[in-house]
Amino acid sequence: MMRTQLARAGTRIVAGVRGKRAVLGTSVAVLATLGAVLVVLGPLSWLIAGDTVRKLPGKDRADALNAVRQTVLAALAGATVLAGLVFTARTYRLSRRGQVTERFRAAVGHLASDKLTERIGAIYSLEHVMAESAEEHNTVVGVLAAFIRENTKRDTPPNPESRPPEEGMREPVPAWGTEPPADIRAAFDVLARRPERHEPRRVDLRSTTLTGLMVRSFDFEAPPRLTWMYFTWADLRRADLRGADLTHAILNGADLCLSSLRNARLDHAQFIGADLRGASLGGTTLLGADLTGADLRDTGSLTAQQLSAAVLDETTRLPSELSDDPWVAARLADCRAWRDQHPAQPPAPLPPPTAPVRRPQ
Repeated sequence: MMRTQLARAGTRIVAGVRGKRAVLGTSVAVLATLGAVLVVLGPLSWLIAGDTVRKLPGKDRADALNAVRQTVLAALAGATVLAGLVFTARTYRLSRRGQVTERFRAAVGHLASDKLTERIGAIYSLEHVMAESAEEHNTVVGVLAAFIRENTKRDTPPNPESRPPEEGMREPVPAWGTEPPADIRAAFDVLARRPERHEPRRVDLRSTTLTGLMVRSFDFEAPPRLTWMYFTWADLRRADLRGADLTHAILNGADLCLSSLRNARLDHAQFIGADLRGASLGGTTLLGADLTGADLRDTGSLTAQQLSAAVLDETTRLPSELSDDPWVAARLADCRAWRDQHPAQPPAPLPPPTAPVRRPQ
């Protein structure tokens, strides 16, 4: 009984102390406000009024001083409102950033889920985070690229020193209808339609297996943006990349056998040692594309005009009908002469007047 009474007494004492502190805090705030008002209406108003008001006769001086006080109070009220708006905006930004961070953390956690639907939902949640927060753009891009890489690694990474055999493909050609899993396709689609913002590094999709990938321009509001991406040694056999923008992409050693690149933009892309046999290249722009060591045999709809804008050398394997074309021979001679005098790759020529020129959307 005694302990209970002592506990209750202690609780009342603590409550009383807290109540006194609250009253004391309120009293201090009220006194500080009254002091500020007195300073504003007294010395500060006189200081702002200056000698001109002090020299006025009694009634005129009082009226002028009241006008000064009203002006000062109005200015202080405006400053208070402005400070409140700034504080509210800052609080809103911090709150919103906290929400974005929490959504990002939850989405990344769901990427490791065993359920396909949860992984796809996490991918689209990350897309919303990227769209709403420019600060998280590069982080989301890196996470999605890592998700694709970790789940599409090639079983046996190709030997960089190997070349395709004279007959047949490097690996068995996948059957029609083969495509990546739904979550990989969703992640790739998000990367292909990501907002155009500054990205300090390339999207890294090296040594990935993306056979049968379909990223076509008519499935997107704008041409799929695969610019500046790393596809080195990627498996893109039977990939459908019609109308995609692969400007400045790196596809060195990539396997693009039987892929469709019709109307794609490949300007300044690198295809060093890439296997493009059986690929469809109709309407593709190759301005400055590096085809050194690439295998272009059996490609469909490839023209001499397209090749005359690319970077070629003696190791580039050309379709039989184009190997002796005068335009191609002239371009090979230009590239050879340039390499004899410069360590860098030869510059891309202007496209022929009759060749179609595709401009960025």
